[in-house]
Amino acid sequence: MMNNIYVARQAILNKNKDTIAYELLFRDGLKNNYMNENVDGYIATKDVLLNSMVFLGLHKLAGNKKVFINFTGQNIIDGNVQLLPAEMVFIEILENTEPTNNLLNKCQLLKEKGYKFVLDDFMFAEKYQKFIDLADIIKIDFMAITDPLERQCMRKIIPAHVKLLAEKVETENDYEQALTFGYELFQGYFFCRPIIVTGRVYPINDISQISLLKEVNQSDVDVEHIENIIKRDVSLVHKLLKYINSPGVGIPNTVHNIKQAVTLLGVKGMQNWTNLLCLRELMTEKPNEIFVLSLIRAKFCELVAANIPELSLEKDTAFLVGILSLSDIVLEEPMEKIAEDLGLTNEVRKALLSNNNQLGALLSLALKYEQASWSDIADWCIIYNIPENLLALFYNEAIEWSNNINHSI
Repeated sequence: MMNNIYVARQAILNKNKDTIAYELLFRDGLKNNYMNENVDGYIATKDVLLNSMVFLGLHKLAGNKKVFINFTGQNIIDGNVQLLPAEMVFIEILENTEPTNNLLNKCQLLKEKGYKFVLDDFMFAEKYQKFIDLADIIKIDFMAITDPLERQCMRKIIPAHVKLLAEKVETENDYEQALTFGYELFQGYFFCRPIIVTGRVYPINDISQISLLKEVNQSDVDVEHIENIIKRDVSLVHKLLKYINSPGVGIPNTVHNIKQAVTLLGVKGMQNWTNLLCLRELMTEKPNEIFVLSLIRAKFCELVAANIPELSLEKDTAFLVGILSLSDIVLEEPMEKIAEDLGLTNEVRKALLSNNNQLGALLSLALKYEQASWSDIADWCIIYNIPENLLALFYNEAIEWSNNINHSI
């Protein structure tokens, strides 16, 4: 019987802040931390290849993106890498891997078969020169190397054909610095940190989207009014029908008209769709990964709320908290102002502003999953009496759902 597989993923972005790959971070259980020195990394990687990758499927976890996966030297020598398709996988060699002749020869054979290599947490040493020659990408930890001169020096000492990836980039300043120094790829949460613009003036198209957002989030939603708004905009009609007929929504029969779509979705469904649509439209100049993260948070929160009765949370409200959790980044305004403008309930407002209620704790759990903070997740499960095995199922389902919805909105 397969163990429960816990997989988080972290986006890797290019210069344009487009997501080009995901690093998959995994555990075979919340109490079994693979970074623990007492756990065999070889067995850990082999387990995740056989269980997480094969049973769950790379495409479900990463959509159409590439994936970075950590390998020990022994995993590479034993041929575990070849369980995965060369066109989709980057082999990430850990920083403590010794460059033995046997390993280097195996890597060269894999290179000839089309596999690409990444050096993780790179610190220069003469003995790693052959790894450097082999590498396609080298990751530089911006939390470990904080001196700008050292960060810049890395581009000078590493061959030009090797791309540099700045990892643990947590601020826009770090991103801009890395860009200036010649780094081409970026990993970290810099892209989903709020940048507040005081007295911002919205273009007319944005104003209509924000007005629609306010309309659907009122306590007394008038579905007929929303239906009339949609009917006046051909693009909204098209987007609604595309959404409701997409696999992620789960409507068994094809829907052909607005009335039918509104009836099937209901008030809460219309709220969710409108929030999704408006936020997506307002994100056109933002990294798409912000929208993807919003989708995953929303669906994950909804699934937990719907299936854990002890929490006594309404699933649609949980979905709303997740989908709005990055709206301060989207709208470039303080969350306090957004919550006031949208007329959100006190319960939702508290969850978004301070995480000091159960809805807020649920949102915090979603963020912990993004960061692969496995010990914090285990503590959360104990506090709220949540079966650990369900979380992996919910998060994997949320990722798959987000892949479908991302292409249907």
